[in-house]
Amino acid sequence: MIRAEEFTFQYPTQDTTALDRLSFKVDEGEVLGVVGPVEAGKTTLAMALASFAPQNTGGSTDGTLTIAGRDPREATDNQVAMVFEDYSAQLTQVRVIDEVIAPLVNRGIPRREAIKRARELLDDVRLDGIEETKFSWELSGGQQQRLAIAAALAIDPDVMIFDTATDMLDPAGQDEVANLIASLKGDKTLVVTDNDPDALVGIADKLLVLNDSEQAAFGPADDLLRDADLLENIGVAPPVCVRIAREVGLSKSPLTPGEFLDALDTDTSSNQSEPVGHVRGADAEEADMTSSDFGKSLLSTDGIGHDGEVEGETVSDLGDPLLRAEDVRYEYGSNAVAVEDVAFSVRGGEVHAIIGGNGAGKTTFSKLLVGLFKPDDGTMLVDGKSTDGRTARDIAESVGITLQNPDEQLSEQTVEKEIRFPLEKRRYERTGFLGLSKRERYDEAFIEERVAEVCDLVGLSEDIMQEDPMFLPRGVRRQVTVATALAPDPDVLVLDEPVAGVDGTARRHMTRAIERLRQQGKGVVVIDHDMDFVCEVADTVTVLHEGQVAMQGPTHEVFGPDNWEWLSSHHMRPPRAARLARRVGIEALTADEFVAAFVPQLEVSG
Repeated sequence: MIRAEEFTFQYPTQDTTALDRLSFKVDEGEVLGVVGPVEAGKTTLAMALASFAPQNTGGSTDGTLTIAGRDPREATDNQVAMVFEDYSAQLTQVRVIDEVIAPLVNRGIPRREAIKRARELLDDVRLDGIEETKFSWELSGGQQQRLAIAAALAIDPDVMIFDTATDMLDPAGQDEVANLIASLKGDKTLVVTDNDPDALVGIADKLLVLNDSEQAAFGPADDLLRDADLLENIGVAPPVCVRIAREVGLSKSPLTPGEFLDALDTDTSSNQSEPVGHVRGADAEEADMTSSDFGKSLLSTDGIGHDGEVEGETVSDLGDPLLRAEDVRYEYGSNAVAVEDVAFSVRGGEVHAIIGGNGAGKTTFSKLLVGLFKPDDGTMLVDGKSTDGRTARDIAESVGITLQNPDEQLSEQTVEKEIRFPLEKRRYERTGFLGLSKRERYDEAFIEERVAEVCDLVGLSEDIMQEDPMFLPRGVRRQVTVATALAPDPDVLVLDEPVAGVDGTARRHMTRAIERLRQQGKGVVVIDHDMDFVCEVADTVTVLHEGQVAMQGPTHEVFGPDNWEWLSSHHMRPPRAARLARRVGIEALTADEFVAAFVPQLEVSG
């Protein structure tokens, strides 16, 4: 169905190729998974398959790329459909229902039947509870992503392309899309690009691994997903089960908890003199362990642990809150309540996560925290002072934010100018009578040093400093906004979906940056759908549901086994490492905690 032979593509404004001599074949009804670090060429390949590159982007090609024996540019209107990484860019209709009706009507389906089918598709992507006549731009980011998927399904294509199409979905939504892809297997040919290999386990038949525009590997998905060295060498984190199995010394590379248990049984039976692993006992602190550097600091007594403690103190002992919400209520328009009676606080040295399903009110609440929205009722306090009567610029002196959509924050022509911008705005402060004089706060040397420091912290290369940020991959644009928010050194940083669309390397940098802020006594608020990441970095958690606080407490408490059923009913799920740990019979939320509780003993007597 899909065949590439030495396929090469180069954008018109670039000196190097975006895709270089790709060769692969996908049969009808198969699922091709595509992984690779940011800027590897995943989105460019997706656009080439959907005929957008070079038809809309311009550029030149060499070699061949065909779908059913034809150039993608010759495909019929309903042969290929694509869900974009930048999902909002493909929403063209004003109202939700019309976004799905339009492609159905374009296929010649009578309007009455199209309306019925559109409602079924909205139900398939869990948008059935949304008012049909609601404006598309009023939806949350995750809801917009669901809408884009429903509209693509309405085309009923032979080939469907999902380009990082689940990074803004809540965990339940990610599972639903995975189930949807599984249901389409065999009937349609699917291409699924993702930064998270775990998302392709059990889904992809074949895997294409890209790195620096080139083909690093192509073959059976299960084989390549087990190759931890291959993935890590290009900056992609291996599946959680694979990573943990290697850390605890299993001889095989399992992809699922079931395979992990089988591998554990096999290794245990072949080492009768010593069990492969055991749960740590009272002597745990004295026992040797091997652990990856990934998140190691999160288990260190130098910082706050996941039980909300720091050197014997609870989070509440860290001092007065830097940021506090007291029974906050906010409405969109007339009686459309987005946030209601929310109470929340974050102290210096605390990382607090806000989680919840799509449309739960998380992003709205984040904008209330930094003064972009003002509460209709209740009180928001920054450094103990109400935000009433204070401008967003004034609040920004203490609280920084990165928005869910990084494009809403980017305004400068180069990455360097973007990161310098908040420092330049604060470079001088007013002094003297009526503020008629000004004094320099930051000199040029300080600004240059600070820009370099935050770029290193979030993993931005010097090579992109003169690039236009709007032309960078979405994950890199997100890193730019985080660096920009860090530059003025705020007391509190609010991060809305900080690891959505980033690769494994950038994710590790983000973990390191948050740990650095914690050690510096800063307050950090993380809003995310990635439960693995939340449990890696957060000390405390608030669960929002329909704009209200549904649960609040230390991370280990919220994600404790007794709450798993409740979390599932609220579109959440425990992290992957926790699910594996439960199967094995230990308690852990993260890969590092698993390794710390499960000590490999692979010595064979004789």
